[in-house]
Amino acid sequence: MTRKTVQIVAVLALALVAAAVAAAADPRLEKKALRPADMALAKRANLALADLAGGWGRYPSSQSPSSAAPSCPGYNPDLSRFTITGETEASFRHPEGFFIVSSVQVFPSRAQASADFRAGATRPLAGCLSHVFEGDFARGAGGTARTRSSRMVASPRVGERAAWYRLVGRLTVNGNSVPVNMDLLAVQKGRSQAGLLFIGLRGAVPDQVAIARLLASRMR
Repeated sequence: MTRKTVQIVAVLALALVAAAVAAAADPRLEKKALRPADMALAKRANLALADLAGGWGRYPSSQSPSSAAPSCPGYNPDLSRFTITGETEASFRHPEGFFIVSSVQVFPSRAQASADFRAGATRPLAGCLSHVFEGDFARGAGGTARTRSSRMVASPRVGERAAWYRLVGRLTVNGNSVPVNMDLLAVQKGRSQAGLLFIGLRGAVPDQVAIARLLASRMR
C-alpha cells in the first residue's frame, strides 16, 4: 500500500472516532446504567485481534462507544426508552487498506435488546450511511465523498437477528481519490447487540460473515 493510501486510512480512522464521540451525546440514544458484570460480558464477546487473520493490528478507538447512527433525513429513531448496561468498542487496521470497528452493547433483558434492534436496524439506515459518509465522515477526513450506492442487503444467518447495509463510494483527500467499500452488519443475540463496520479501500474487507459469526458465538 502506498504512503498516500496509508494517510487516507489514517484519516478514515480519525473521522470514525470523531463521529462516534459526537453521536454519544445525542439525547435520542439509549440511557446508560453500566454494570461491571455486563461490561465484562461485552468485552468477552467483542472482536479481538486473535480473531483476525495475520496482518491485522489494533487501532485506537473512541472512548465513548455509540450504538446508533447520527440523525439523518428520513432516519431519526428514538432509542431513549432503552438502557445499555454494558458496552465496549475495538478498532483494527490492516496494511492492505482495510479497517474494522467492532462494538458490543448489553441490555437489561433480551426484550430490550430485541426492541432496540428493531427500532434502529431499519431500511432507512442505508440512506443515513450515505448521508454520514458524504457529510461528517468526509469532513472529518478533510476531503469529499460521493456515494455510488447504499442499500440494505440480504443478511446472513447470524445471531437471532441481523441486518446488513452496504455502501460503495469514493473518497477524495488532498487530491488523492480512492474507492471505498463500507459494510455495516448489526447483530442481536440474547441481551446483546453487536455492530461491525467494515471499511475497505479498493475492495471489500474479506471474511466479514465469518468474523460476525465468531463474534456472535460469544454473545449472550
